[in-house]
Amino acid sequence: MKTTILRTATALALLASTLLTTPAQAQEAMSKRTVVYYQTQYLNGTYVSPKPLLDNNTGITDVLVAALHLNGDGTVHLNDHPPADPRYTQMWADLAAMQARGVNVSMMVGGAAPGTFTRLDTEFDTYYPRLRNVISTYKLDGVDLDVEENMSLTGIKRVIDALRADFGSDFIITLAPVAPALAGGGNLSGFDYDQLERDRGAQIDWYNAQFYCGWASLSNTTAYDNIIRRGLFPPNKVVASSLTHPSLCGGYVDVTTTLKSTIQSLVQKYPNFGGVAGWEYFTSNPGGTARPWEWAGLITSYQKGTTPPPANLALNKAATGSASCNSAEGPAKAVNGSVSGGNSDKFCSPASSRWLRVDLGSAQTVGSFTVRHAGAGGESTSYNTKAFTIQTSTDGTNWTTRVTVTANTASVTTHPISPASARYLRLNVTTPTQTGDPAARIYEFEAYA
Repeated sequence: MKTTILRTATALALLASTLLTTPAQAQEAMSKRTVVYYQTQYLNGTYVSPKPLLDNNTGITDVLVAALHLNGDGTVHLNDHPPADPRYTQMWADLAAMQARGVNVSMMVGGAAPGTFTRLDTEFDTYYPRLRNVISTYKLDGVDLDVEENMSLTGIKRVIDALRADFGSDFIITLAPVAPALAGGGNLSGFDYDQLERDRGAQIDWYNAQFYCGWASLSNTTAYDNIIRRGLFPPNKVVASSLTHPSLCGGYVDVTTTLKSTIQSLVQKYPNFGGVAGWEYFTSNPGGTARPWEWAGLITSYQKGTTPPPANLALNKAATGSASCNSAEGPAKAVNGSVSGGNSDKFCSPASSRWLRVDLGSAQTVGSFTVRHAGAGGESTSYNTKAFTIQTSTDGTNWTTRVTVTANTASVTTHPISPASARYLRLNVTTPTQTGDPAARIYEFEAYA
């Protein structure tokens, strides 16, 4: 993480003298980003972790945590609670784990709730230090300035200058205008984005342009083309923001059909296409709330011309097993698609005969298994399963052993097999740990075609 440099008048003066040659130019070579906005941290009281975006190899490049508000009473809130509220403890840990694996984590500031940017504009010395403190405290990689209220050009430039002076050349600064604001049209922000790009473009890494809610559409490439043909905003600095679910606003474009075609066309037209952002994570199609990370995997595959991540056939299927360590660590935890929900986000069984059985619902062709053991969930690797077998069955009665492991120490193991038809899968744990501890700890049991 970058060393925080306290803003001083001298630093700002030096910055102003080097605007044409400093940092964001290094970012201009980057393109084809997969960006996800992450605002709904809890759904019906249950924590929604962003970490499956990493665990499921979606190719995610940036997570934008939304939304930070600088309130008139002096408080700072991430949505409805202070960032330090205990409800966010696991979230910050998950985001740090993603950063450690190369995912950029930025804070979206502002949005539809008014006041934050008015205060930064008119009471900068009071409110900017509060923003700076959040960035420093949570070791964020950047900010996304979503200005959806009147703000002066002088005010937004002052915020950008201060961020660059305080956090250095590697700090990511993005803005989130509606798409027409980059095409000479409508605008929610008050200031002129054309002039901002001319004055501070070297300090702005990219724009997450909103192509929805009636402002523009990604049903084809026209609205994006209108921005690029003006010659002011290069493709690598224009990330096309799309809705991930029709309930979020008007203008949803289906990710598996129309949006796929649009993205592939944009990549062909613009080899340095800036990428795609999704608003927002928790309910993203096609997986919905059960598998919201699938959207990001598809977006990455469309941009890179790769095959989407394979589907986990066991995900959220009916699971049974031997007696659990407690009621919170039942068999369903081993097929819920998550290893980041804490130490209880696993199937745990201390029984003398430890087993987990999954019903795929119908006969499927299975070609490999992945088992995520204790270390994958953050526990000591001494609890990783040492010896186990994996069996398949078409009728739930007659079983064929496909995998036998006797001396495992790894936290994640992958087991390819000759493709076999199976409706039922069974994991049998014979030696549950490296230490003699009797409890099996299985964070995820996955099957793939």
